[in-house]
Amino acid sequence: MTASFHSDPNPSLPSPRPSLGRRPFLGLFGGALGALALPGGGAWAAGSSRTTNGLESGSVGYFLFDPDSGRALEERAADTAFIPASVAKLPTVAAALALLGPDHRFATRLLGTGPLEGGVLRGDLILQGGGDPALATEGLLQLLGALGGAGVRQVEGRFLYDTTLLPELAEIDSGQPWAAPYNTGVGALSLNYNRALLNWRRGGTPAGPDALTVADAGRLPLDSVTVRPMAVGGGFPLLPDGVDRWLMAPPSSGEAGGAWVPVARPGLAAAMLFRRLAADAGIALPVPVVGRAAGGAASGAAALAVLDSLPLAELARGLLRHSNNLSAEVIGLAASRRLDPSATTLDRSAGLLQRWLTRQPVGAVNWSGLRLANHSGLGTGSRATPRQMAALLRAGGPALWDLLPGEEDGKALPPGVHAKSGTLAYVKGLAGLLTAASGRRLGFVLFIADPARRAAMDAALDRRVTATPAEARAWAAGARRLQGEILERWVSTY
Repeated sequence: MTASFHSDPNPSLPSPRPSLGRRPFLGLFGGALGALALPGGGAWAAGSSRTTNGLESGSVGYFLFDPDSGRALEERAADTAFIPASVAKLPTVAAALALLGPDHRFATRLLGTGPLEGGVLRGDLILQGGGDPALATEGLLQLLGALGGAGVRQVEGRFLYDTTLLPELAEIDSGQPWAAPYNTGVGALSLNYNRALLNWRRGGTPAGPDALTVADAGRLPLDSVTVRPMAVGGGFPLLPDGVDRWLMAPPSSGEAGGAWVPVARPGLAAAMLFRRLAADAGIALPVPVVGRAAGGAASGAAALAVLDSLPLAELARGLLRHSNNLSAEVIGLAASRRLDPSATTLDRSAGLLQRWLTRQPVGAVNWSGLRLANHSGLGTGSRATPRQMAALLRAGGPALWDLLPGEEDGKALPPGVHAKSGTLAYVKGLAGLLTAASGRRLGFVLFIADPARRAAMDAALDRRVTATPAEARAWAAGARRLQGEILERWVSTY
């Protein structure tokens, strides 16, 4: 018997602020200011500007165009390469929609390798990841319920978890702070957006802080992640102590406290939580071991339960709205493997999609200098000019444009503007469509950056530090004001 079902087609949307009791979709802000990247001022309008918006240095580039023909209406430094930050998620989604299809679903499966006799599976049970970036505790509970419905009460063999559909990577970008919760592990079997909550209860406990996984179904212990108390006064309240092992200083005065951290071994985390949930349901499973179904695929294994993700278009809509790095990387990897299944790194995978996109019929474009280092835009390895990003936006067409978030999605954008933002320290970008006062629809790409200050931050990188410098926050505020002024001028002028 095989149980097959879809995840909730109308999931509750997250609030714009972290809520520890809800699914942590929002927690993967691709821009997370702690990751560093933004630019600065000068005369930014078509002519000269009377204000620098508090930006003491930097550069601005933009390209305003007709989205159907690609014809330029305004441009400034349109062929200068900028760090795109999370604006790089646009080409990822554009390629994935075309290569996988907007209705594509990612399937998580439970497989059995032996016969089922009297409620006993006389073989191995395999939790097989299918690349669902939004798999949560609720999905594991659905799979577990289907397993019981299939009559399984005991497993005689091993409990395996199979992540071979996609490469499993411990982090997205090595230039981020160790504790940055937006720089998670990536793989075919993910759980609750691959974040853990390190939590001190009020008054403390003799055992110290807990490591929890958080979803709508509640907070549960995450057995693959460990955390130990650290003596106060070490200068850093949170430090790694190995892979998915942390040292954490207690909050002052016995108050409750917590911190989100990335999960580097997502497949193991999902398997360990499934084992805990199974034990609660009366099914004892052995400690999970990484493995795969016999024969390399699913040959020799029968499907006991299948959980399908939301359609790709809906996952992509959430990805763009919440700038979810994990979703971008997993979806990008799945898309690139349609072109070359041997891609095992984010750089190689992003390069495959880049080459495919630049062959699309979007007119004559000089692609020199374009580099997509990963699928999310996290870090400073990617480069794109405003003109190139405009062409990539056009390559996505209406299938991409219809997914762009606007003010109705809680974004700080003027009415009629639907766009993807990108934010790092001393880097800011925005690209999408706007409806001008005349009713005309226009495409735009706008980058603001201070390359020198960004480079200085990268040179001084200390992965123990998670806080964003006050100077970078002030620069970001000025960049936002400048971005708003340029958008308002475009809307009113055209």
